[in-house]
Amino acid sequence: MATASPSKLKPKKVLTIQSKEDFDKIIAEAGNKHVLVEFFATWCGPCALIGPRLEEFAHEYEDCLVIVKVDVDDNEELAEEYDINSMPSFLIIKNKVKLEQFAGGNGDKVQSTLQKFCGKPTERKSVPSTSTPKPNKLMAVIKAVTPIKTNNPIQVEKK
Repeated sequence: MATASPSKLKPKKVLTIQSKEDFDKIIAEAGNKHVLVEFFATWCGPCALIGPRLEEFAHEYEDCLVIVKVDVDDNEELAEEYDINSMPSFLIIKNKVKLEQFAGGNGDKVQSTLQKFCGKPTERKSVPSTSTPKPNKLMAVIKAVTPIKTNNPIQVEKK
């Protein structure tokens, strides 16, 4: 049986919530990052199917997102607080404020929602600090419309 090379194995990044206190602490510590919360059940087929995609998303969006899972059977209080009626259900929270809520195990829907709030992973990659940043289109426009300063001031005729 073949095993994956150690470089391809990534540590799990999706956190499983154990209690309401655990949930509140993670939400508070997320700071300026968005939090994707999945409400799931161990007996839920679509929940099991979306799990690997959530791990992928956790790695892709690690710079701007925290992903947590809440088992509705173990955390009924949280499920009631957020009015969870079907699984999987998802929340996007930022700075302790619920921004969006939706249900269903559609990975593409989850991804488009993450892109809505965090942008596409390729658009968020920052330029390494050792390299010179490339000028963007806005700077080119600003330079194009900014008057050039000369040593010859324009003389205004006084009346």
